[in-house]
Order: sequence, then structure tokens, then C-alpha cells
Amino acid sequence: MRPPDYVHKLVFLGDTGVGKTSLVQRFVYDSLSLDVGHTIGAIIHVKHVELGGAVHKLVIWDLGGEESFRQLREQYCANASGAFFVFDTTRPETFHSIDSWLEALYASADDVPVVVIENKIDLESKVSPDEIHSLLSRRVLKYIQTSATENTNVERAFVELVGEIMRNMFVSRE
Repeated sequence: MRPPDYVHKLVFLGDTGVGKTSLVQRFVYDSLSLDVGHTIGAIIHVKHVELGGAVHKLVIWDLGGEESFRQLREQYCANASGAFFVFDTTRPETFHSIDSWLEALYASADDVPVVVIENKIDLESKVSPDEIHSLLSRRVLKYIQTSATENTNVERAFVELVGEIMRNMFVSRE
């Protein structure tokens, strides 16, 4: 593959156990490990993708969701091009933490595009669609339902975020 036309820093935000690492593994390595464990600090992955005739180098930061890493969130989010906020459809409290995660992101990365991912849709949801719509209607955020286990909409989420980043780049140049 030729050298990248664009380099994007993408950060994964969300509470521990929501499936951030599984989504990254599924996208970057097209695999899924059942014994993932908790991410400590941040793990960085790189993947080159071709979209719209351009090569994009995605530098993906998988952030640990433990509360003990809260102090580091802003540092990890610095200079992000875009972010995913991931919540677990079986645990409503992981959805309600969106404000603290976005606060850390916007404190260090300004108004970058965010895609909200409802993960684990292969399991029974405990978060109502009305609740999701109500909370997200106050923000301008894309929303995608995924299952890392079944590989549902994982690639679509990345394509959507890169598309939002590119739209923002060209709008800001005008």
C-alpha cells in the first residue's frame, strides 16, 4: 500500500467492559479473543485503510475504562482527530457516563467528530431506544449499533468516523 494521504488519531472512550478492545481487535486484526481482560492505560493499534481513493493511516488508541485512569483521559485524547464513545447495551450505566467521557475529550481535542457505539447488540438490550434518542438528540453525534462478537457494523463505524473527520476537514478549510 502506498504512503498515507491522511493520518488520524482515533480514541476509544467508554467504561470498562463495554467491548472497546474487542471492537478494535475485530477491525484491526479481524479476530476476536475471548480472554481480553481489562486495558491498562492505553494500547495503540495502527491500520491503513483506503477510502474514497485516499489512504488513511488510523492510529487507534484503546483507552482503559477504569475510573483510576480518569486523570489520564485528557492526555490520551490530546490531538485526537475523532472518537468513539462505546457503551454496553446490557449495562445502562455505561451509557449514562457519556458526559464525563466527552468532557475529557473536548477539554483536549476541541470539537472533534464522535460516533456513539451501542455494542453487544447480539445480547438483550437494557437501554431503551427512546432513552438513547433523547440523550443523543441534544448533541450532533453519529450513532451505530455493533456487535464485535458477530462482526456487525464494526467496519461501518470506522468508515463513518473517518468520513466525519474528512467532512470536518474540508468544511473548516472553506
